[in-house]
Amino acid sequence: MTDQLALSSNLVFLETPASFVSRVARINFSVPREWSSDLGLRWAKICSAYPDQLRRLSRLTGVSLEQLQFNAPAQIGPCRYRVGHSSATNGTMLRAITRICPQCVLEALEQAGSHGGFQRLDWLVLPIGTCAKHGVPLLKLPNALNTHLTYDVVQQLSVHRDIITQAAQSACVLGRSSFENYLSHRIEFGKHADWLDTLDLTHLHQASLTLGMQLGFGSQLKRSDLSWEQERTAMSLGFSVLEKGGDALASALEQTRQRRPSEERSYFTSDLREFYAWLKSTEDDLATASLRGCVRDFIKQNYPLQGGAKILGAEIRAPEFVTLERVREEHGVGKVRVRGILAHLRGAAVEELSDLQDIRYEDLDKVLQFWANLQNIKQTAAQLHIHPVQVKALIRSKTLEAHRFGTSLQYVTKSSVSALMTRLENLPAAAASKENLPLKDFCRRSQIPSARVISDWVGGKREGLSRDPDASGLAAILVCDGKVFPRRSRRFAGDLALLDAAAHLRMNVASVRHLRDGGYLTQYKVRNPETQHYRCYITESSIRDFEERFITLGQLAEQLDVAAIHLARALDKKEIETIPCDAGFVRAYPKSETEVFQKLT
Repeated sequence: MTDQLALSSNLVFLETPASFVSRVARINFSVPREWSSDLGLRWAKICSAYPDQLRRLSRLTGVSLEQLQFNAPAQIGPCRYRVGHSSATNGTMLRAITRICPQCVLEALEQAGSHGGFQRLDWLVLPIGTCAKHGVPLLKLPNALNTHLTYDVVQQLSVHRDIITQAAQSACVLGRSSFENYLSHRIEFGKHADWLDTLDLTHLHQASLTLGMQLGFGSQLKRSDLSWEQERTAMSLGFSVLEKGGDALASALEQTRQRRPSEERSYFTSDLREFYAWLKSTEDDLATASLRGCVRDFIKQNYPLQGGAKILGAEIRAPEFVTLERVREEHGVGKVRVRGILAHLRGAAVEELSDLQDIRYEDLDKVLQFWANLQNIKQTAAQLHIHPVQVKALIRSKTLEAHRFGTSLQYVTKSSVSALMTRLENLPAAAASKENLPLKDFCRRSQIPSARVISDWVGGKREGLSRDPDASGLAAILVCDGKVFPRRSRRFAGDLALLDAAAHLRMNVASVRHLRDGGYLTQYKVRNPETQHYRCYITESSIRDFEERFITLGQLAEQLDVAAIHLARALDKKEIETIPCDAGFVRAYPKSETEVFQKLT
């Protein structure tokens, strides 16, 4: 058995074997490589923490082998090292650097001289950026010419003594973050018995940093652009969410989703960015399974996916969301209609869902079920054997139920059409005769709109109707000619179609067109969204202006209660001139001739 060295030292808490050998070699007035060779050791293998080298070093120095092995960043896999009770990869833990607390080192140098400086294992872990004792930032010294000289801690501290002294004097006390304390505890004591236990130091580092970046900076900064202070802030922010569990993580991810501008397309890769990219890179790592499962559940519950898509290493069999674009492609229902129907089903305003891009499958089933009970105006008119204009009149009278979904198009419910047809089938059968006129003939003779006859019948205001079994739809209704409906006076308001304008002015449509072309009336066109045809309207303001200055033959005849044809002859005998109109002759007169009109009475 080899005798122990006469000149040795105690192992500082968490001091690495390379740091310990560097100090012992200086105590024995040597350098690490020569001292190791003299005692049958290999300096390079001590730096790499070979087990046989640590055992011999323990026998020579009297230091606990277990403590040397615990403090040694030994390689346990490709680019992976043991760090106390945990492990880390090259991106989180670097062995070949000199990283120290400047105040700890100066205190040691003042107490023990040039061979008192040391390096601790946890100082090599990059996410740990401050000293546990002093709370000041750790200092990374410039590397030496080669790796094994960098491992010589005492030599590095001697060469860079000025840098260390300056750093110690100017250091600001930042204090330890909860994330740094957590990492130190994992190194010293192992797992915390929480949902993060499967993660090693690298997993904790990457998860906290990428999540914190997304929560704190969004897409404003890339990882390569972060300063040390920003990285520390991001890691602390990310860990503060992770340590609270899966529910807190889902809530934080929802916040990132809500921050997305409403005009941008919602997608998880753009909302989670760096955090999702890191998780995707660990798809084959069982250690991140629980973390990936939590994020996968969030994505499934909040984003549109295709069945069978693989998200973070697992196949999504039953996605909960689908895009409105896919709904249009697969079911033929456009975005505006889907939003409108969903707003109707929820009892909300259409504007509240104007930014909706995705829909849950359960909501989509309700929308499609509701849509299947609708038909357009043309289909309804064909089924009822009436004109589309008459269908709209039945809608206005509430005889048929219809809905608009954010557009001018109206859709009639099939149930209301079926109810009307069932009511029609229940009418007694009869044959058309002079007493029982078909609906169309009755309305033409009595000058009553067919929609009013139907709505009064449905509302119980009209009885005695029958049905012609040889006719189809509402055209089969037979009306007893002896029971004539009282006529209602028409009320005109707003901009009027050409027919309505002619009825209001008591003239024919040709005369209305002459007044329009002559500049007396103003017209505009509107496309009917149901028929895609254009319809002309005369503005209310131009009608009002015209009536303030002029009066038509029909209006005058109605006021004087005489026949228009006799009134026209009387006016011609009095040589009352009509208004000048280059577009064509129009029987309209200036109101300045009021005295003449009164004499005519």
